[in-house]
Amino acid sequence: MTPAPVRLGILHGGSFHQLATLDDPAVRLWRPRAHYLPELSPGDLADLDVLLVCDRLHGPLLTAAAPEILTVAERGGTVVVLGENEITPWLPGLRAHRPAETDFWWWRTGDDPGVRLRSPEHPAWHHLTERSVRWHYHGLLHPPEGATVLALTEKEGPGPREVLLYEDRVSTPGRLVVTTMDPVYHHGSAFMPGATQLLYGLLRWTTAGSGRG
Repeated sequence: MTPAPVRLGILHGGSFHQLATLDDPAVRLWRPRAHYLPELSPGDLADLDVLLVCDRLHGPLLTAAAPEILTVAERGGTVVVLGENEITPWLPGLRAHRPAETDFWWWRTGDDPGVRLRSPEHPAWHHLTERSVRWHYHGLLHPPEGATVLALTEKEGPGPREVLLYEDRVSTPGRLVVTTMDPVYHHGSAFMPGATQLLYGLLRWTTAGSGRG
């Protein structure tokens, strides 16, 4: 039997960079269903396999919508949560989300951003590259025990709280993919090629094998 197409939703707040991303022909190949955060209602996400939560959403509205967002993962689907969002009040399993100084120009000054890849055998790396996670970040995560760390920074010092990207299959029946990078903003602003690579890579990875048979 041919698997059913993956049902992808993108939660956005109507900002220019989010609308530009939704209008990108490369993103439209996945036939995403756009969900406008201020108008999200119970049941709107009921049939999704994957939900991408855009970066830079309105904090109180996002927190209020969290129960609906998490229904996707509670049903065994995937929720991808991007950076520059307030996630501490509602994201399951997250033990800490600390601020970090953002270095936008390390490649021009010769600095080392300290970003290092982890879990090299993980399927994510069939779709992501070092370039896609090595541009900048907006915070440091302390994921739950049992989550898979995919990228971290050593610039802030060694330890479990310097995580930039992880996959969590322990906190819900589905999975949570969480990062402090903001690829929708930079892709929609046409600024930062690595961000575009991250956005496309996340879409390829999280929709691979997610269709319903």
